[in-house]
Amino acid sequence: MPQGASGGAGQGAGSSRFVKFTRPAAQRIANAVRQVEGGNRDQPGIVFDHPPPSSNAKVFRVCTFTGAWSINSAKTVTFKYTTATPNTAVATNLFATLGTAASSRNCAIAKDGTAWFLIAAEC
Repeated sequence: MPQGASGGAGQGAGSSRFVKFTRPAAQRIANAVRQVEGGNRDQPGIVFDHPPPSSNAKVFRVCTFTGAWSINSAKTVTFKYTTATPNTAVATNLFATLGTAASSRNCAIAKDGTAWFLIAAEC
């Protein structure tokens, strides 16, 4: 009985049914094995590169924040022009203490790894 890849019952691992190949299929498999075994043993194996980073991954965002923002502290910022949630991120200010303003202020944040950092703020 020829063996297909139909995924039917009894074809999975652990099945008590034996797999049977037609003679041409068995010869094709044997030829492929002989070709691989007779090949260059010093040749490196097949390597698949990691997929490139998603072109949609954002590493720079323009945001707004309210209140004071002390140096070495984190603050929740809101992405500008984004209404769908999630539209906030937590960013860390490593550069300068920013005092309280009368209203929200613009800022720019950048991502390093998985963390967001303040890179510029409206004075």
